[in-house]
Amino acid sequence: MFSRLPALALVVLFCALAAALDAAPLKLHVAPDGRDTANGRSPQNAFATLERARDEIRALKARAGRLPADGIVVELAGGTYVRDQSFVLEEADSGAPGAPVVYRSRVGETARLMGGKTVPLSAFRPVSNPALRKRLAPEAADRIVALKLADAGLSSVAEFPAVFDDQGGLFELFVDGKRLPLSRWPNEGHAVMKRVLVTGSNRVPGVFEYADDRPARWTENSHVWLKGQWRVGWEDPAIRVAKIDTAARTIAFAAGIHNGIGYKYITNPDGSRPGNGKEPWHALNLLEEIDRPGEWALDFASATLFLWPTEGLREVTITQLAAPLISASGVSHVDFVRLDLGYSLGHGLVAENVDSLRLLGSRIHHIAGSAVVLHGINSVVQSNDLHDLGGGGVLVSGGESRSLTLSNNQVLNNHIHRYGVLRAQYSAAVDVGFGGASNHRGRRDAVGVRVANNRIHDAPRDAILVSGQLHTFELNEISACGFGSADTGSFYSWLDWTIQGVVIRHNFMYDTVGGVNPDDGATGFHVHGNIFAGPRTGVWIASGPDHVIENNIFVKDEGPVFGLDDRGAGRGYATNKHLLGRRDAMQMDTPPWSEKFPGLAARLADRPELPLRTRFERNLIVIPKGEAIQNKVSRANRDNPEILLTADNWVTPSDPGFVDAAAGNFGLRPDSETFKRIPGFQPIPFEKIGLQVDEYRPVVTPRPAFQGTPPPPATQPDQDRNFGT
Repeated sequence: MFSRLPALALVVLFCALAAALDAAPLKLHVAPDGRDTANGRSPQNAFATLERARDEIRALKARAGRLPADGIVVELAGGTYVRDQSFVLEEADSGAPGAPVVYRSRVGETARLMGGKTVPLSAFRPVSNPALRKRLAPEAADRIVALKLADAGLSSVAEFPAVFDDQGGLFELFVDGKRLPLSRWPNEGHAVMKRVLVTGSNRVPGVFEYADDRPARWTENSHVWLKGQWRVGWEDPAIRVAKIDTAARTIAFAAGIHNGIGYKYITNPDGSRPGNGKEPWHALNLLEEIDRPGEWALDFASATLFLWPTEGLREVTITQLAAPLISASGVSHVDFVRLDLGYSLGHGLVAENVDSLRLLGSRIHHIAGSAVVLHGINSVVQSNDLHDLGGGGVLVSGGESRSLTLSNNQVLNNHIHRYGVLRAQYSAAVDVGFGGASNHRGRRDAVGVRVANNRIHDAPRDAILVSGQLHTFELNEISACGFGSADTGSFYSWLDWTIQGVVIRHNFMYDTVGGVNPDDGATGFHVHGNIFAGPRTGVWIASGPDHVIENNIFVKDEGPVFGLDDRGAGRGYATNKHLLGRRDAMQMDTPPWSEKFPGLAARLADRPELPLRTRFERNLIVIPKGEAIQNKVSRANRDNPEILLTADNWVTPSDPGFVDAAAGNFGLRPDSETFKRIPGFQPIPFEKIGLQVDEYRPVVTPRPAFQGTPPPPATQPDQDRNFGT
């Protein structure tokens, strides 16, 4: 055929073929049974490790001076890759625009990166030591088996820290994809303190009288920790016990905690706090409390693991890697596609100072840390399944607040659930600049992040934590969150006047605790076109100025659906050093802040401690009883016309024309009475909310059904119907 073509045509053809070959991504192969001495150019000659593939890419770039025009693909064969260290990528491992470096599972297969070690049950031995057997529950003594960590090549912390709020560094156990429970008492729910005897402080340990006889069983154990909401519902540290006095029925702690123990809102004349008798707590990691199949504990003194095996158990996976499974620093144009990261003691993926990094269609699960920690620009976390996480889902930050430089990061179409398993407080499905901490120290600049179409459910605290500027949160569905805490929300922010330009629109929050809760003076939310359904959802403005709540739908069995207060006046927000420091650091009276938010500097200089310019307008409120609005502004400020502006809200006790309320579809029919009653009310695109089919998510399962009932009982009984902060 070629002999019939003119010479010039042959030259053009061969040049085109050469260009096409150069443009095709070079493919390197990795397999669990590969060899790092192979060339990696075919499945039959696969490398054994990701590091070998990474180093080959470095060598190729060094020889050619550039990547192939269409990038490089590292294809991982299905199977398990046990990691005893992070897979580390640095700036030298970057791709280029249009030529990314892609790490992906082979089509139709799943490459699993695992940070644990699998140990057969046959490695465990019956408990024969008489002193140890004496400490065991009678029903468990002949069922529990023991494993010396050194005999199995396992490592662990020498003992818990004196105070901690997560797993204390201790490994975890998994069987058939299920997390085995660390021993605790009580097995379900919580105990309560009878009364506080010594409130304590950072330096002075607390002492309390216990209400149940159970602690008498622990007196032979010198390694006892109790975890509880000792003071407030948004802190739950574990604290080491110094002494259990069975005669006095008291427990004395070995370390103090910030502000001591005892319910915050009941104080004696001398400043001590007796408690309210409802502060929930439980004991953990006690050999004495292994009393059901699956429970386990580590005896720190002998470095021995004790386990009551479940029926049919043959092997157990024990997490060991405390570092991230993947660590990327300073890289750009790198994709991770259809990978499976799990069974590890640290985070899944940590990406620091990255540009155009993408995590696509992957699964991160059964880890003690958070799934993704991402700081950078132009990066995407899309269509991943993130679940059974000790910490949060995605912690994302980037851009610069002072210059309002956008990060353009996106968190899209992810299914995030069963998170905050080990660290309940401030572990969110998506944390935008908040930093996963109850203090100010974890925050990082976050500007211009988009969070959309995520399905979020089943967690003890917040769905989305918000800090920073110019974010868009849209089309997310949120349910069954916040049941293990107080001061929580589907969207929660805290103590910051620099939160500006935040758009929260077209989200569906149902059967969950809290809706939109900018707490303690946080400001700058435009809440538009959302659906709040269920008895504990709503919007609460806790003294922050400049919030707009409009064109939303509220469906509850009774009001209120919206509330506000002026706590900032009594708490001195006008002189709060943190609020003022953050405000002044932005130099709001100069560009770009003065251009993007004209007049903001003046507004935040005039009574910023009050919820001024709060607008609650054009909302549909479906409640059969109760008032729609709860105004808790103090009498001194109640008559201030600048605090709350309301207009064109419609309150109705009956269905206003929903598509199918019984099935939880709260989209409005075109003939809904709402459009007549509320001038300019805009339809909410209910069908576009939640997970969507895309290239990386070929199938979408139905969302959890709307029940119209509260999630599991709250740890704070007096908060059972509270949706505010």
